[in-house]
Amino acid sequence: MISIIHRTTALLAALLLAACTGGRTPSAASSSSSLPPALAITNVTVVDVAGGPSRPGETVVVSGNRITHVGPAAGTTVPRGVRVVDGTGKYVIPGMWDMHSHVVGYGPTALELYLAHGITGIRDMGAERFADARALRDSIAAGQRPGPRMRIASPVVENQRWLAWTQRMSQQAGTPWRLYERFGAGSPQDAERWVDSVVALGADHIKVRNWPDTAISRALMARARQRGLQVAAHANEPFPRTGVSSYEHGIWPPLRVSDAARDSLWRHFAANGASVVPTLVTWPIRLDSPDTLLAKLAEGRVAGLCYVPADALREWRDQLAELKQEKGQIDWREVYRGEVRNVAEMHRAGVPLMTGTDIGAPLLVPGFSLHDELALLVRDAGMTPPQALQAATLTPARVMGLADSLGTVEAGKLADLVLLDADPLADIANTRRVHAVVANGRLLDRAALDRLLFGARKGTPEACAREGAAAAGT
Repeated sequence: MISIIHRTTALLAALLLAACTGGRTPSAASSSSSLPPALAITNVTVVDVAGGPSRPGETVVVSGNRITHVGPAAGTTVPRGVRVVDGTGKYVIPGMWDMHSHVVGYGPTALELYLAHGITGIRDMGAERFADARALRDSIAAGQRPGPRMRIASPVVENQRWLAWTQRMSQQAGTPWRLYERFGAGSPQDAERWVDSVVALGADHIKVRNWPDTAISRALMARARQRGLQVAAHANEPFPRTGVSSYEHGIWPPLRVSDAARDSLWRHFAANGASVVPTLVTWPIRLDSPDTLLAKLAEGRVAGLCYVPADALREWRDQLAELKQEKGQIDWREVYRGEVRNVAEMHRAGVPLMTGTDIGAPLLVPGFSLHDELALLVRDAGMTPPQALQAATLTPARVMGLADSLGTVEAGKLADLVLLDADPLADIANTRRVHAVVANGRLLDRAALDRLLFGARKGTPEACAREGAAAAGT
């Protein structure tokens, strides 16, 4: 989560390393416990997120968890016994990704909410307990529960100065700070051993929030590269580090430097293959006062509020109460103007951008907020609908090294698909119009998606109806 609302501190890595047993667990992208029934989506428009023209009148055939054929419906013979979905008037896109989420903190109903909104992959960027994130990822991969593919972060890397400060904060009576798994290396050798340990534990990438000293950081990056782990980092330092795969939350604080200096930084990012997950959706919620936001919560004027667990709702209220104490210290409108300027400039400079939401922060709901992020990338950051859609599909696959299996609707790819009722290239809001989802080859039609949503409800039907009416009026 963004540091302003992140109210956690650290445990030393010894607690984690003591649990280091077993080998690397397989990712959800490569495993399935049983093969789903074959499927054909006929007469559908295939949206080419790589930039080519959309192709109407095609048939997509799925066998097991792979796409086996994509081609003109007129020349495609659908195998006998295959379940047929009529795609007339509909559009098929690759499954979307939320590249910055904290589903463990939100609660497991996040998984159903993601699927119901067409998000078939998420990158979890830090859990209070690594074992909880791993259990969710592996249970989805084994077919034991519905959910998107999960790529999970190591316990978050911090520098020892930050750890010492937050540990002192946690010991002060009456503070809301609480401990969870963080790592602060004391030497380059510690960093190397820690990377080896998280590989054995099954982390998919390393998350850095506050960089350790230079020698330790270099050792960590070098070992991660040797062991094949990408490194994602909070963008809380206004200079690049070679080897970082993605920077999270844009550039914080917004750079108050010359246009030429910013342009040089963005070009360095692009030249070194660094991508950015802006999480723009986290900023506008601060443009209202905490009192206004608390009133919205009380009155049900938040889309998706019906699906928010009670624990998460209490956490939101606590965080908003804390923000009240910062009134006047931060001009959030200036922050947001700087963020969207930076994102637009990075996009023009060729820096790959990806969709992410920071689920776990106040007023953000899995699935709902990813579509809000897409809308902001178009409305405020100057991206076109095709470019925003690519940021949710093909670009994540490329950045994670999964483009051979995910990110486009092509024969041979894994069958993560979303069937939409309207063209997302004409209006990015049409990504919300989900008709059906294919997750790892398994069809979830509209009735199945509605059952997922119903099961994820945390309020009474009457309360959910009131929330829907209130949110529609805002």
